[in-house]
Amino acid sequence: MSDPMIAIGMQEVARAGTEWRLRWQVTNTSSDPVRLVSVQAPHGKFRAEPMALNKMLVETAAVEQMVRVDAAPGEDIENAFVIFLVGSGDQTWRVLFRLRVHISDDGTPAPVIEAITAHPVGFTEA
Repeated sequence: MSDPMIAIGMQEVARAGTEWRLRWQVTNTSSDPVRLVSVQAPHGKFRAEPMALNKMLVETAAVEQMVRVDAAPGEDIENAFVIFLVGSGDQTWRVLFRLRVHISDDGTPAPVIEAITAHPVGFTEA
C-alpha cells in the first residue's frame, strides 16, 4: 500500500433529473503529474457507473460524476465508495475514498470522506 496520489473535495451537488451531479475537486498530492483514468461509485444506494476520464492532473481539476441515490431524507449511507483509477509512471493505482453520505431533508446527498486507501491494480494476484 502507498500514500494516495490524489485527494478529493466536494465542490458542488446539484439535482439532474432523477440523479445527482457531483463535482469533485481532485488535487494531485504527488510531486509528479498523474493521469486520471476513470472514476466510479459502486455502492447499491450511491451508484455511478465507471466513467473514463483520461485526464492529466498536474495540480487540480474538477471531475463531475452522475450518481443515483437510493435513500430517504435523513438517512445515512454507510461504506459508500468513490474509486479513481490513477496512472503514475508505468503503474495504475486504485484510490478508494470511503464515504458516509448523509441525505438531507430535501434529499440532497452530502458525502463525507471517512478513509482513503491506494493499491496498485493487480496487487492481489499471485
